[in-house]
Amino acid sequence: MGIAYTTIKVRNPLKDKESIEMEAKIDTEATLLVLPEEMVKDFEFPFIRRQTVKYTNEDTAERDVVGLAEVEICGRKGWFEAIVEPKKKYLLIGAVVMESLLEARSSKLEARSSKLEPRASRIEPRERDSR
Repeated sequence: MGIAYTTIKVRNPLKDKESIEMEAKIDTEATLLVLPEEMVKDFEFPFIRRQTVKYTNEDTAERDVVGLAEVEICGRKGWFEAIVEPKKKYLLIGAVVMESLLEARSSKLEARSSKLEPRASRIEPRERDSR
């Protein structure tokens, strides 16, 4: 378990716009990428579906899912679906993004290619093996 903050780049690859650099919260207990509703509107991410989400306090809610958010962390990029949170003011990176981009193991703070340091509230990339 751990929470950290890092600077990431985000863009909508379906639009002809540059990526924007911003701070994001990394939470190893979260599962998916979560975007604030205002950001979804600004980036014009396309709607995919409605989905029931479950929070750590066991509450559930119906939320929109949008697609093709390009996320870059520590120089590694990927495209992801994201849950839209109407009241959230920050971007949240969950385990799916961490495991995809940084080969993290959500049950451990130290990953094969990244090191999450909750006390320092940061993530550091590790060198990838040349194998």
